[in-house]
Amino acid sequence: MPAQQSRPRHAAPKDPSRTRGALLPGVLLAAAGTAFAGMAALPASAVEVPPRVTAAAALQPVELPAAEPVVPVDQQVNIALGTALAQGLAVANTPPPPPPAPERASRDRDAEAAAGSGATYVRPGTGRLTSQYGRRWGRLHAGIDIAAGVGAPIYATAAGTVKSAGSEGGYGRAVRIVHGDGTVTVYGHMSRLLVSSGQRVAAGEQIGKEGNTGQSTGPHLHFEVRIDGTPVNPLTWLRKRGVDI
Repeated sequence: MPAQQSRPRHAAPKDPSRTRGALLPGVLLAAAGTAFAGMAALPASAVEVPPRVTAAAALQPVELPAAEPVVPVDQQVNIALGTALAQGLAVANTPPPPPPAPERASRDRDAEAAAGSGATYVRPGTGRLTSQYGRRWGRLHAGIDIAAGVGAPIYATAAGTVKSAGSEGGYGRAVRIVHGDGTVTVYGHMSRLLVSSGQRVAAGEQIGKEGNTGQSTGPHLHFEVRIDGTPVNPLTWLRKRGVDI
């Protein structure tokens, strides 16, 4: 009998799951080794280590920031309204400034400067011209009227001697001054006299205060200039002596 040929033996098929299962532990160990090696290579400062908290530090009191008081909305509205009301009352109670009067202020300064400068002739009053010399209401208005208000100062227009000081009928309280050349100046409707008869006065010296006495339609100074008893235009007389009104 022919010898029986032996059949080749086939190797048993491999189980792939067993192969992967055998390799997995090795892969994990290699990855872990690589990770630990990388951590070892990092500097100590790169590794964040949480601070240690001791028992003593944990028991220390912690200071909390003070909480701001919470103001209710209605109170905020009341505070805002109260502030606005107070500001409005302050503005309402502030007295208004006096109206500007540059012309009057300028004339006042001129008269005061002349009174203290030793000038020979000065303005008799500090107000504005309200009536001129001439015919008025069917008769001669023998002087000029200057109005600044009750109490405004009245000055001697030139040096001289007080001829009279007192009540003079329609002139009211009046002062008459006789000057060195015999000229007489008259100041009428005063509210107060500050000189007396026989008194010597200098140019610019205050002799009284403006008023509304006698036959007057309002507070003012009535000023006359008389030469040898005859009235002349005071504006012309003053201008010749360097005084403008």
